[in-house]
Amino acid sequence: MPADTLMEIDAATNGLIRRPALRPEIRALRDAALAVTGWPSLPTAPILDAEAWQAHTEDEDWLIWRARRTANRLLNMPLELSSGERIVGRPALRPATEAEQARIAELRPVLESIPPYPGGDAGHFHPDFEKVFALGFGGILDEVLRRQAAAGHGDKRTFYEACAIAVRGVQDYIGRVAELCDAGADDTPEWAELGAMCRRLVSSPPASFHEAIQLMFLTEIALWFGEDHGLTTPGRMDQTLWRFYEADLAAGRITREEALELICSLFIQLNMILGSGSAISVMVGGRNGQGQDVTNELTYLVLEARLATQLVYPTIGLAWHEGTPDELMDFCCRMISTGVGDPALFNDELIVEALREHGVSEADSYNYMNSTCVEIKVVGASNMWVTAPYFNCPQALLQVMQGVAEGTVPAPVSFEELNAQVRGRLAETVRDAAEHLHRVWQARAETGCFPLASCVISDCLEKGLDFDRGGARYNWVENSFVGLANLADGLMAVRHLVFETGEYSLEQLHEILQADFAGHEALRQRILNSIPSYGNALEQPDALAAEWAEFLAETTAANTVGLHPYVPGYFCWIMHERFGSETGATPDGRKAGRALADGAGAAQGREKSGPTASVLSTTRWSHRAALGGLVHNLKLSRKALSTEADMAALRAVMETYLRRGGFEIQVNVVGAEMLKHARENPELYPDLLVRVAGYSDYFVRLNPNMQEEVIARSEHEGL
Repeated sequence: MPADTLMEIDAATNGLIRRPALRPEIRALRDAALAVTGWPSLPTAPILDAEAWQAHTEDEDWLIWRARRTANRLLNMPLELSSGERIVGRPALRPATEAEQARIAELRPVLESIPPYPGGDAGHFHPDFEKVFALGFGGILDEVLRRQAAAGHGDKRTFYEACAIAVRGVQDYIGRVAELCDAGADDTPEWAELGAMCRRLVSSPPASFHEAIQLMFLTEIALWFGEDHGLTTPGRMDQTLWRFYEADLAAGRITREEALELICSLFIQLNMILGSGSAISVMVGGRNGQGQDVTNELTYLVLEARLATQLVYPTIGLAWHEGTPDELMDFCCRMISTGVGDPALFNDELIVEALREHGVSEADSYNYMNSTCVEIKVVGASNMWVTAPYFNCPQALLQVMQGVAEGTVPAPVSFEELNAQVRGRLAETVRDAAEHLHRVWQARAETGCFPLASCVISDCLEKGLDFDRGGARYNWVENSFVGLANLADGLMAVRHLVFETGEYSLEQLHEILQADFAGHEALRQRILNSIPSYGNALEQPDALAAEWAEFLAETTAANTVGLHPYVPGYFCWIMHERFGSETGATPDGRKAGRALADGAGAAQGREKSGPTASVLSTTRWSHRAALGGLVHNLKLSRKALSTEADMAALRAVMETYLRRGGFEIQVNVVGAEMLKHARENPELYPDLLVRVAGYSDYFVRLNPNMQEEVIARSEHEGL
């Protein structure tokens, strides 16, 4: 169990958990990270890219240009240090100066002459830290050069040449960090140690816990800012860093408290380089390649660092399985009760089996990550595009209704016919998206390509193929369906009002929706309160939602185009609010502009039978196909989690969900009244965290519609 040293009692949980305390220097850095707003950017990136492109010639292979672009960024991007940092290497992110703006304007013709990037996902990245830690970048360069020497002439040799350029760029960057530390060593003696550490890491693998976590951050920055792999995550930290921690602890080179501070320092740095509204993730727990539980002391330290920093990044996921220790589950329930929003629980039993069904090897199937929110990728071996794209489910129903009203769609004579028409509309949308993305995949192979990523993703170097040209071991696309509950509840209302009672024609109901229920508030309230809705363990709506979820999974797989499989997801990030703001009133009683349902569970405010009923509804259908991610949000009041009995009840609800085949469950523990007070007095709640739809965010930084959506969720007073 976590030690009680350097801990503060968390009053919000009646002392059921202790929150780790931060030293003043680290606390100051944490507060500076909390103050970061907007989207920090690298102001010199356009200048560096243009300068690299100016050196490009017609006979230069595209891969060489891409590698030179990465190396030029890493050699020249501005860096900064802050007093008290234990982890270093952060780029100086700020608005462009007037001189830089003028230079960018001067280089605009050069920038416009660069072939445009084709699109598609290149972020949500999970490098093979096991390899990075085993070889270091010096060892990776040796491997590249060895393979290059054996490749002879042709495309493979060019590929390895590009990889070597990119890796040398990383080494240049790490060396520059060392020089920056050296320059400040007279004023800050600790920087001399960090400078020497970075100098070793230029060519050598890490030899200590501190060196390993430092190299982890340097690798993330190199991939993120050198090659545009945004949201590069620390991954399975309690596994990749364990051997270093275990060895240092045994040799007396580190204490538990020092390791905790280093993890906190990493988390703080992540918040320095990314504004709110996105996500970075860490996964703990789970099983190894032999199926054995991997819980260790680092598992707790990572969780404690999240408690101590109380910042938006990273979110922590726990890979739950039947062998997860009771002690760990109890600690997680106490942690959730603080309102930090973590950990989210992922069903390791389900996800491992689902990955194998998609061709992932047994050993690799245990080594997965939630790709920042809840999308699943195999660590260090994947080129998987996530949320590509999001689909608005209730919009398809509205389109059919509009077509019927305008006479462009045949009027259905039965509910089954209407249901089939909506299916056809969504299937067509999914197929069109797959065909578009296939063209993007093809374009990426020509004018995409990532030589640096190819060095830290299996099996690119082994095959001699770039990340974008089929080098990665696993390649697929993960889309996501938004508003499943709104679609199911809307169809329930249409079935009752149009096809069962005959009170309205489809055209009349469409007209009412077009008017946003104006003059028909009584009908809207009847829909909301009298027609059965999904999320309450009721047969009809749950069966309809299950039918639709299964259809969406089937149509995703059936519309695969080209060589890349497609898998579905049922989460939203912020798209439920964005889609909702663009979507008119829907037959489920939702008014125009309001957010759609926030995940795979009930629509906001529709859970009227308690959390257990909600869990039973969401697990009415199989989640095995949903590797694109699935969210079940649970919102509890603080008073619902104030005793040991409450902790046991929370654990029972979550484990019921998981044992019934639930994919992921996350919990908000904050009352509606507090949220309303925070909305009116944001200065009093700068670090109030809420779970949105797969990720966490500062409540006071959400837009008003999203704040209202979070407040509107059903708040359960007890379990």
